[in-house]
Amino acid sequence: MVTRRRPKGKKRTAYPGHTGLGAAPARRGGAWVLLVLGALVVVNLYVFVWDKKTSVGAIKREAEAASKAPAAAIPSQPLVAPAAPGALATSASSASSATSGSGRLPPAPAPVGPPGIIDGKVGKSDTLGRLLKKSGLSGAEADEVIRALSGVLDFKTIRSGQTYRIERGPDGRVKLFELVVSKVHTVRAERQPSGELVGKGDTSQTQIEQKAIGGRIDSSLYAAIKASGENGALVDFFVDVFAYDLDFYNDTHDGDTFRVVVEKEFKDNGGGQKEFLRYRKILSAEYRGKAGTFRTFAFKDGYYDDAGGSSEKSLLKTPLKFARVSSGFDRKRMHPVLHTQRAHLGVDYAAPVGTPVWAAAPGVIVQRGPSGGAGNLVMIKHDGGIETAYMHLSKFADGQKVGQRIPAKTVIGYVGTTGLSTGPHLHFGVKQNGDYIDPTKLTPIRGKGVTGTDLTAFKAEVARLDALLGGITIAPPTSGT
Repeated sequence: MVTRRRPKGKKRTAYPGHTGLGAAPARRGGAWVLLVLGALVVVNLYVFVWDKKTSVGAIKREAEAASKAPAAAIPSQPLVAPAAPGALATSASSASSATSGSGRLPPAPAPVGPPGIIDGKVGKSDTLGRLLKKSGLSGAEADEVIRALSGVLDFKTIRSGQTYRIERGPDGRVKLFELVVSKVHTVRAERQPSGELVGKGDTSQTQIEQKAIGGRIDSSLYAAIKASGENGALVDFFVDVFAYDLDFYNDTHDGDTFRVVVEKEFKDNGGGQKEFLRYRKILSAEYRGKAGTFRTFAFKDGYYDDAGGSSEKSLLKTPLKFARVSSGFDRKRMHPVLHTQRAHLGVDYAAPVGTPVWAAAPGVIVQRGPSGGAGNLVMIKHDGGIETAYMHLSKFADGQKVGQRIPAKTVIGYVGTTGLSTGPHLHFGVKQNGDYIDPTKLTPIRGKGVTGTDLTAFKAEVARLDALLGGITIAPPTSGT
């Protein structure tokens, strides 16, 4: 039998890693750590709990006593070395000039440009701060101008093309900022003798005049109104008041006549000089032609015929001001893209891309977005079980959403050629009780007319306006017309 011997000098350890020197040193090291920790705990208890001067309770009592002491009893120490008497006088003077009203104003920012005048126009994406900085003002100078105009200028009214002027005084500081908001309204921030920049607004005096205008159509309503000496903007007003009765693209013919009494607003430039600003409101209008005779009179918030019946109906004659019917309602039409027989459940109006599209009646937007072959689509639900659809739009009007109620003649989008479309046009569809119908066959329902006590005042106003319309002389047609 062979007995294995352990190698000399090596002893079995109690656990792996043990050095064989015994466990005493490790136990002694642990005891020292505990002893040190215990001492630290005792010291902290003494300092923060038991000591009468440094304990938490003592510090709290001292703080409470200091807060109750009168201000005069608290010694004040200067934070900086005292300045020379001359410097103190200058400092006091600066503080006085920087203070006005009930608040303390910051000192005017240091100039960053030479004396002079800068004239410019507001850019497409400009805010007030952006146009000031691109004109050379520092951030501090721009902030000073913006603060001065706060409460004077509605910053949302800043539009591309408005003119402005910046003037720096001899000291280089901004002496004046002026923005022409409109023909009648200007705002400015001006440096006062106190050094403060103060904002104010100026509104020019205006006056409103009534004018009676008439003419005969030789080529278009636009040309006839221009020939009468009026601005083309009057065309939009005239089309608007007859939007429920006339389609001025298809119903206008040579030889037709128009008469209108309109309010015109003028700016008083002084010295008997006045400048035309805009048309305010059509008071009465008449259109006579092959499509019939149509008359309307303004009263309170609406337009009415001679007898007081409302000029508003359930749907506009057309959802576009000027458009050509390119395809009518047809249940068996050959589709121009798919080349198959497919029902055309609406009316197509050919018009340039970007032409504004109106809501044909007041209602709630129930759909708004891309919709397959219909392209960009808006659907509106109206009273009486009527829904209208507007297809192939190039884009939607801003600020509208599904669930929003909008009035008639609200621009909801713009003509385009999205979806299955061979060219720019609006497809206008009308549903009645869930089924598409021919919009041209829908029997219009008139709005509420003038009744009761208002009828006497209405008749008096109609008599006055009718006399003005009757006084408009229209030249006879030229030979060959």
